[in-house]
Amino acid sequence: FGTEMAASPAAPPLFIVLNAASGHAQTRQDFDTIVSVLRAADREHEILRVEEPARLAETVRGAVERAKARQGIVVAAGGDGTVNATAQAVVGSGCTFGVIPQGTFNYVARTHGIPTDTSGATRVLLTGRTKPVQVGAVNGRVFLVNASLGLYPELLEDREAYKRRFGRSRLVAFGAGLVTLLREHRGLRLRLELDGRATVHTTPTLFVGNNRLQLEQIGVPQADA
Repeated sequence: FGTEMAASPAAPPLFIVLNAASGHAQTRQDFDTIVSVLRAADREHEILRVEEPARLAETVRGAVERAKARQGIVVAAGGDGTVNATAQAVVGSGCTFGVIPQGTFNYVARTHGIPTDTSGATRVLLTGRTKPVQVGAVNGRVFLVNASLGLYPELLEDREAYKRRFGRSRLVAFGAGLVTLLREHRGLRLRLELDGRATVHTTPTLFVGNNRLQLEQIGVPQADA
């Protein structure tokens, strides 16, 4: 698709990381929609298209450097994985961060009231206001939705493998999860400390949630906290 530029001196330019590496069938249509909306608004923008998953981090870093040099906005166009990878580079850069959701669940966008259709989300970049968002970190790595060890990340890896084979849909995602859960799993032995008190637990997974919507869906009553 290449790089698309348009001019508008009145507003900060948008540097959009578009993840095409997942093989999303609508990637071309999404690209055209984003360009159409931004051209109509005469908003300066640059789209950096990611063809290979291994190039995502490099592309994100480039977008952040461009945005810092121009006082611009970094935008992640993709699923929650793309959003999280982009946030990793944006946090601490001083850049404003935007999202155009294109994933299966889109927890980040839905939690913060961003439309899940490409046109609507792109228009929010033109009219929306910035607000602070809580992030988590483990060993210096930022997460917006969750961080986990054990069974849950294994489930996510299996889900992505099934999506590449059978297509991206919630039915495929849930089916892949069921297959993963039915397999035998090794337990983790965890020592947790809270307020100076240590406890030991054996569990198939450790899950640290940072997204109210996801926690509500799995039935955690403390989701609002």
